[in-house]
Amino acid sequence: MFLLMPAYMLHQFEEHVDDRFRRFVDQELGNGRPVLTRLDIFLINVPGVWGIFAGSFALSATVALGYGLIPAYSALINVFMNVAPAIKMRRYNPGLISALLLLLPTSIWAITQLSQAEGVTWPYHVLGVGLGAAIHMGIMALAAKRLRSGMPRPA
Repeated sequence: MFLLMPAYMLHQFEEHVDDRFRRFVDQELGNGRPVLTRLDIFLINVPGVWGIFAGSFALSATVALGYGLIPAYSALINVFMNVAPAIKMRRYNPGLISALLLLLPTSIWAITQLSQAEGVTWPYHVLGVGLGAAIHMGIMALAAKRLRSGMPRPA
């Protein structure tokens, strides 16, 4: 489970080096207009990913192991969020390679191992999928709002 953090950090490096993810979203979704700011990217990734992962790790170590499914499912959902556009556009997008090579096997392995642990019941799976989906839906909602308004917040 704890291998998810370094795998995700390497994934984020591929995604965000040279501001590639933000520029990709602006170009593909905004047709060149700003959709996400640098502050958005920071807030999505630092409290939104690292914070949730750290909190989940702490809960899984001190309360119940099932909370470790939150970062595992979040990472797995992120794989689909990278693969679906690549299939639709038939081209690379920032984060695709590390999603497939790092996040996919690490998240599946974590889910498989945690599922076999005593006390990890289906509600933990529902919580993991639900929070993982909510995080990604929040990002999509923010981008959609920006596209409708045409006015991004200042970076």
